[in-house]
Amino acid sequence: MNSRSSARVYRGLLYLYPRQFREHYRDDLEQAIADLSAELGRRRALSRVVLDLAVTVPRYRIEALMKEEHTATVLTVAITAMACIGIVSIFTGLYPGAVLLVVAVVLAVTQRSSLARAIDPVDGTRLRRKRLMTAAVLGVLLPVIYLVSLPILGDEWGTDATVAFGVWLLVLIGAVVYLIAGLATPKSHTT
Repeated sequence: MNSRSSARVYRGLLYLYPRQFREHYRDDLEQAIADLSAELGRRRALSRVVLDLAVTVPRYRIEALMKEEHTATVLTVAITAMACIGIVSIFTGLYPGAVLLVVAVVLAVTQRSSLARAIDPVDGTRLRRKRLMTAAVLGVLLPVIYLVSLPILGDEWGTDATVAFGVWLLVLIGAVVYLIAGLATPKSHTT
C-alpha cells in the first residue's frame, strides 16, 4: 500500500467521526497521520490510527448524540423502547418487566419539558392532536382486532392465532407509543 492509498484509506476512516468533529479537526488529523507515517512507517502508523479510531469514534459519536439537539430524540427512543419491552413482558408472563412500562411513563412525565424544547412550538398543538388521534384510532382497533380474531383463536394456537396476536400486540404497542408521544407533546401557546 503506497502513501496515497493509505492517505485515502485514512480520509475514508475519518467519516466514522461525527460531521462537526470531522469538519473541525480533519486537517489536523490528516497532518498527524502524515507525521506518524514519516516517523513510524505507513504500516505501524495505520495500525496505531486504527486502534485510536476504535477507541475514539464511539466516544465522539456518543458525545454527539448527547448534545442538546439530540437529547430529546435519544430520550424519546429510550422511553418508547422501555414502554414496548414492558408491554411485551406483560403479555409473555414476565411481570417484573412491567416495571419498565412504569419507568417509561414516569420518564415521559418528568422529562416533558426536555422533550417539549425539541418541538417547534408553532406546530405543537397540531402535532399533539395528530399523535393523540392516532393513539385513539389504534386504541379503538384493539377490541375490533380481538373480536375479529375470536373465531380464529381456538383452544390450540396455530399460525393464524399467532399472526392475529402479533398484529394485536403491534397495534397495542403503537397505541401506547402514540399516547406517550402525544401526552409529551406540548400545546402551542398563541400570543
